[in-house]
Amino acid sequence: MKKTVFLLLFLGVSFQVSDYQNQTRKSEKTILSELLSDSIHFGFGSEKLWSATSADNWGFVRQSATWARGNSGIIDNLILALKNAGYFNNPTASRTDVLSNVNLSGFGSATLTIKINTPTANVASTAYAGNKTFNHFLEIKKTGASTPSLQLFFDDPNTTLGNDGALVYYRLVDFGNPQFANVGDVITESYTANDSIYGTKFQTYTWRNGPENSSWISKVGRVILTEVDSGRQLCFRSTLKLNFSKLEVINPSVTALKNACAITQGAGDSVYYILAYMQKFDSPFQTTAKATITKNGTKPETICNISESSWDKARLSYGIFNINGYVTDQLTASQVPSDYPSPSQGGSDFMSVDDAFIRTYVALGALAGQTAVLQYELSNQAFLDALDTAEGNLKFK
Repeated sequence: MKKTVFLLLFLGVSFQVSDYQNQTRKSEKTILSELLSDSIHFGFGSEKLWSATSADNWGFVRQSATWARGNSGIIDNLILALKNAGYFNNPTASRTDVLSNVNLSGFGSATLTIKINTPTANVASTAYAGNKTFNHFLEIKKTGASTPSLQLFFDDPNTTLGNDGALVYYRLVDFGNPQFANVGDVITESYTANDSIYGTKFQTYTWRNGPENSSWISKVGRVILTEVDSGRQLCFRSTLKLNFSKLEVINPSVTALKNACAITQGAGDSVYYILAYMQKFDSPFQTTAKATITKNGTKPETICNISESSWDKARLSYGIFNINGYVTDQLTASQVPSDYPSPSQGGSDFMSVDDAFIRTYVALGALAGQTAVLQYELSNQAFLDALDTAEGNLKFK
């Protein structure tokens, strides 16, 4: 079988942080305009997920940790803006502000709704079961619009640990970057809180309404991040649902892979890209990764369960990386160098690569690794298909 280049792009979003000093003589509205303008300027990037060229098989791994760390600042930056505008100078005071015609650079005229110590109840999410009540709330809405562009719910301006955490929704097309012009109505949900099972902090990103074009190829997907091993490692897991008929419009060369996976046109032409890796936070950022592609609810060791004897690129795993990017792949567990994260050996508060891979793409409550899979890490076929069909809890409140 010919080697087929299968280029899959993934959206990377990061917030930029600016200097929040020397604000004390300005009005609250002016301070908010400046601080929030700085907090909601996005950066954009797209990466290959897989191709038949070895180094490109793992293009997403080379940049996704940077993407993940950038995204983890979204909630922190918005809360920091409110803190620096004085909203928590009296930590027990309740207040509700509705500020009209606030000019946010790159966004335009906005209406801001801010509720401090004014609880918002019955907030549902895809990342936890049931409803939560959050103490504080921020909403950014274009002047005259009926739909918000961003909503943030949080409990404590000083930490997301030990409470209900923080939840944010945002609509990328509203934020002024020309590179977002073609992302349509994609809505992203991010939730962060503490995790008593693995590590001390997790963050999950879930999206729907992706336009399935070259700017954003997946309609739905989820990324789960966990800081583990006492903050020494990042555990990254993700599943994306991809549609071959849409991919062929972007890149006709995927047809051969479509045929290899026995994908038929119509209801059965979706595939699911599954990735898990562990990365050390210290330089040289050694990383061990495992990935596959499937067309159904099971997770094969090879792409679409294709035999390695019929295609030498059918098995991706294991791939290893360092500060310079791709090193090599198609390793067995015993071939992964000992100074890299272990494929099979975890610890009391962190997973092995195999454990992380097992916990990705299985049902809620499945006994995978040390304990049952929780709501925030659910990323299997049934979960993504449900989001593809209806918004469920992934919507502005």
